Amino acid sequence: MDKYRLSEVHMSSNVLERIEKIGNKLSLPYIIFFELVLIARMVSVYSTLPTKIDSIFTLIIIVFSGIVFFCHFFPMLLKKKKLQIEYWLVLFIVILVITTLINHSYAFTENIKLIIWQCIFFFCVFEVGRTNNQRIFKIFEYVLLIVWTVLTSIALYLFFAHVNFSMPVKTLYYGMRIGFYENRLYGIFVDPNYACTISLICILFAIRNIIKNKKIIQRTLYSFIALIQFSYVALSGSRSGVIQLMAATFFGVFFVYLYKNPTNRKFVATKLVQAVLSAIVCSAIAYGGVLFVQSGYIFLGNEIHVSSPKMLDSFEKRTPANTENNKLSAKRPDVEENTDISNSRFKLWKSATELMRLNPLFGVTPKGFVDVAKEKIPETHIARTGQTPHSAFFYLLAATGITGTIIFVVFLITKMVNSLRILFSNNNKDYIEFIIDNQVVLVILVSSLLITEIVLTRRTATFVFWLYLGKLQHTFDLMKVKLRNKK
Repeated sequence: MDKYRLSEVHMSSNVLERIEKIGNKLSLPYIIFFELVLIARMVSVYSTLPTKIDSIFTLIIIVFSGIVFFCHFFPMLLKKKKLQIEYWLVLFIVILVITTLINHSYAFTENIKLIIWQCIFFFCVFEVGRTNNQRIFKIFEYVLLIVWTVLTSIALYLFFAHVNFSMPVKTLYYGMRIGFYENRLYGIFVDPNYACTISLICILFAIRNIIKNKKIIQRTLYSFIALIQFSYVALSGSRSGVIQLMAATFFGVFFVYLYKNPTNRKFVATKLVQAVLSAIVCSAIAYGGVLFVQSGYIFLGNEIHVSSPKMLDSFEKRTPANTENNKLSAKRPDVEENTDISNSRFKLWKSATELMRLNPLFGVTPKGFVDVAKEKIPETHIARTGQTPHSAFFYLLAATGITGTIIFVVFLITKMVNSLRILFSNNNKDYIEFIIDNQVVLVILVSSLLITEIVLTRRTATFVFWLYLGKLQHTFDLMKVKLRNKK
């Protein structure tokens, strides 16, 4: 009997090991495939493809996610280990389910799909990041740097070719815009704001590789990549992108200064002031760098005119030039001719709060809020335009009410506190690496305050956010273990 039990235990342990191995092997192709699909969705031409293609890709991702989820959590359950799961996120999913059921007459199917996607980001992508598999992150960053540099290089080519056209596409709110349209470099991307965020992330990855690699050739290559990405940031015309850049610069310089200049408690106030001043100066330089590079490219663009691709000739004939005499300019007409500094964001945020008041506790659902607005508060800006609130925070308020917003914000605050605790302790052996990972998350978090990111959506930046937040969580977990051992 004892032998039987021993063999049974042995067999179950072997099964668990196999399941864990499958999960580990699957994680890399899962992350890379997910990454490439989301990048493809950022390219405007992708929106013109048959919807079946996107549906097939979506199905593959969902199946992959299910297997990854099973391989990660099932062994924990069988081993009767404490589940490593974010309960704040579980609560948030519960709120999403509640608001979907309460408002079931509005976009019910779409909301169910969104809940599935949120579960994928929360319990699959985040958990893969939490394993801190260095091979996954290394390949992920290489793929992003290569693919995105190719795409932004095409965008810069279209800039010098003075390509500028648009055409209506049902799935895109503003249609498909190609080249330097309305004095913003769309390139081949759907939206320069979202593309700018990815370029900023690529800059951080390039900086990481410049620091890590000692060979001049490699450093030169990554410096060139960083320059290409910075060029796109400058020409994208994204004001939110500039804010993200300055925030990341301030954060990085501040903590690097503290790391390089350790001090005792007696002079801590002095060092903090010095760090803040250094960070402010460098942020101002970053802002000036954007203006300088932007004006430089505009000058060169007006002097240099390369031939445009022949495949675009038919489109260009139907589209007027950017400005008079076909001169390039960085002045956005939607900003210059608009008295609203927020470019309608304030109106959208006000509309979001008005939607929240319809159901303060649980909101009016993420996918059905426009229909709700049109039916119950038709005079609001969201009802008239059909736009999203252009802020993750206000989107949360409208979609999930006070309950969902508080839960999600509390979750984020706990992560921020953990990061700051480690950063100020200055005892992490991979301190610079940790700073850069925090900057990646910060760039996307700042973006989410001005455009819809990190939650209730499925974009490339959302994917990067949860993957790298998971990586940070790995460090938080190690910190908890150290504290327990000290006790």
